[in-house]
Amino acid sequence: MGTLLLVLALPLVASGPAAQTLNGADAEETRERLQQLEKDIARITAAQAKREKQRSSLQAELRRSETALGKLQERQQATRSAIRDNQKEILGLTERQSRLQSAADSQREAVAAEIRQAYKSGGNNQLKLLLSEEDPQRLARMLAYYRYILKARSELLDEFQDTLVSLGALKNDLREKETRLKEQRASLAEQQQALEAQRQERKTLLAQIDASLDSDAANLAAREQDREQLESLLEEIDAALAQLIPEDDVEPFSAARGSMSWPVEGRISNRFGRPRNQGKMRWQGVRMKAEAGSTVTAIHHGRVVYADWLRGSGLLLVLDHGEGYLSLYAHNESLLREVGDWVKAGAPISTVGDSGGQSEAGLYFEIRKDGKPTDPQQWCRG
Repeated sequence: MGTLLLVLALPLVASGPAAQTLNGADAEETRERLQQLEKDIARITAAQAKREKQRSSLQAELRRSETALGKLQERQQATRSAIRDNQKEILGLTERQSRLQSAADSQREAVAAEIRQAYKSGGNNQLKLLLSEEDPQRLARMLAYYRYILKARSELLDEFQDTLVSLGALKNDLREKETRLKEQRASLAEQQQALEAQRQERKTLLAQIDASLDSDAANLAAREQDREQLESLLEEIDAALAQLIPEDDVEPFSAARGSMSWPVEGRISNRFGRPRNQGKMRWQGVRMKAEAGSTVTAIHHGRVVYADWLRGSGLLLVLDHGEGYLSLYAHNESLLREVGDWVKAGAPISTVGDSGGQSEAGLYFEIRKDGKPTDPQQWCRG
């Protein structure tokens, strides 16, 4: 501001005829203009400071919103999984119910036939016939046969009764499962509503943040600040990694160069080293277009050293692969692993999203060696 005021004040002290033509009124008018300019500059500076404070507050709100969005997505996935398991159990119970019902129908017909047969033959007449038999051997055989008939009928009745009891218990279990399924579906609907509300809140926050960034210079400064924050984070991670003990019997990361699979199926929309937004900054990784919710997998065996929201990167997960190699997965919708978890190549670690203020879903992916970015296309095939 001092330089600007000095330049504006030069006409007041200029030498020569032009300076001599300034009368008192002109000088007073110029002084008033300078005073007004000082006020305007102070007002603009205060407004910029206020907007920066608002941006910081909005970024904090965005972090909270996107973190909550990720948690809701995790809950929704867990509920969908529980619904699938419940549906499988209901299907199994329904099939078992059908088999039991068929058995009960067959047993009911057999019991009815036995009852009709017993009624026709008459139980008292059979007893009279047995008691009138004088031949002991014949009597013994008839008694044994009669006991066999009674035992068979008793076992048939017991089996029929057991089937009916099992069928009743199964129907109760089935009703409980169906009730639970209704509750799970209702919970899923509520979670979906909460998810949509959270997404709308995020959309509003992004619009407010975009409105506060009123120039390309401000955008560039914000990006540089985000990059500095990420670099600082990676330096802290590198320092912490020096104290970790790697697992044995694992193929070194360097040996897998050119043979690793990409972390997600999708088209590369921004390549390593290309200019970023027609500016001086360049892409230090690749951005891959993919559908929201798609599974992101680890490119190699490693340990989770960061799993949280970071400004500019959104929900970020970082894997340490040893030998000074790190892989970064940014703008996720949800994180499936926690710090300290060991993962194998191909293991799910997150889901694709648009966190961090992105306009569309996709994965930003980096590979670093000793903190320096390297081209992922030299490491991943396809």
